Amino acid sequence: MNETRVLTLGDQESHRLIPRIKEVSGIAVKPPVEVVIDGADYMRVRRGHVIIVDGNEIFVSGEVYEPRFGMEDQPKYWVKRGYDLDTGHPVIIKFEFYEEFEARFGSYRIPCFRSPNKESEVLELMEGDSRFAHGRTLLDEEGNNIRVIDFIRGKSLFHRILEMTMPHEEYYHTLLAPILTKLIASLEAIELLHDNDLCHGDIRNDHILVDEQTGGFRWIDFDLTQDVMFDPHRGFAAFDVWSFGNVLQLVAGMGPTTFHDIHTSGEFSSTVIAGLKPTDAGAFHHHRLMNLKMVHPYISERLNAVLVRFSVGAEDYYWTVEELKSDLGDAISDLPRGKPEMAW
Repeated sequence: MNETRVLTLGDQESHRLIPRIKEVSGIAVKPPVEVVIDGADYMRVRRGHVIIVDGNEIFVSGEVYEPRFGMEDQPKYWVKRGYDLDTGHPVIIKFEFYEEFEARFGSYRIPCFRSPNKESEVLELMEGDSRFAHGRTLLDEEGNNIRVIDFIRGKSLFHRILEMTMPHEEYYHTLLAPILTKLIASLEAIELLHDNDLCHGDIRNDHILVDEQTGGFRWIDFDLTQDVMFDPHRGFAAFDVWSFGNVLQLVAGMGPTTFHDIHTSGEFSSTVIAGLKPTDAGAFHHHRLMNLKMVHPYISERLNAVLVRFSVGAEDYYWTVEELKSDLGDAISDLPRGKPEMAW
């Protein structure tokens, strides 16, 4: 990896930037100001730097941390927080980062890799679409890809669900149908990507943000993709659909609903616990229960049937958004109407 070029500004330029930095971020920077003019090595970019690329001036205020359930948040060194010094708006700054790993879904082994350019394509395609994060791509003189993404004020769907304290049965009768209805719109957004030969690639509960201004669900983080050998033409779409099952499981269960929690919470009878089978688990996450009707018997048959198609014991997985969207829409029609005004 080449070293990022960090330059020290003279007094005149430093004193031009320092008041603006203070105005938009509230952070007092002492002269001289150091500026980054390329994205070669994100590890050298730190709080207090100003990124100047293609006429854009972006102040770096810190790093982004990845939330980990039950663990301390981990820094994502290639992702920074900052402010666009032109508009004054808070932004997320993403540098080029590459990694490869393997995901498993049932019997499938799926190579995954990061593609900054793919994320740029998604941002360009979905510009102005309120179901997605918005941003732009800056290319430095060496062609390094730096994405500057508008900051969305709001918590993730994961955190909003976990904040709920009502009993699950009350949640089922009041909030589940309105929230699932919003997820239908999120599914349609993913379908639009697929129709344009793109994918989200990293569908997770914490990659849907609930916009605190509109209450809308907005997708974030598009730099992951897959090399799906069993279907090189539409396999990436299937991976998105399979990943969406984890979102449905969290929402339907009002939390992750793990086998460990079921065994240790004291909320469920020994008969319920004895009836759980390995095939009831998620095909992605074997510690999570997909057959939620085992622990919440009032869940409708059609909603539970949707969830079970993401389980280890499924006879046929969902392969397209269209199929999943149709079944989920039918399942929502079975649910109590709920209180839409409460669903953010």
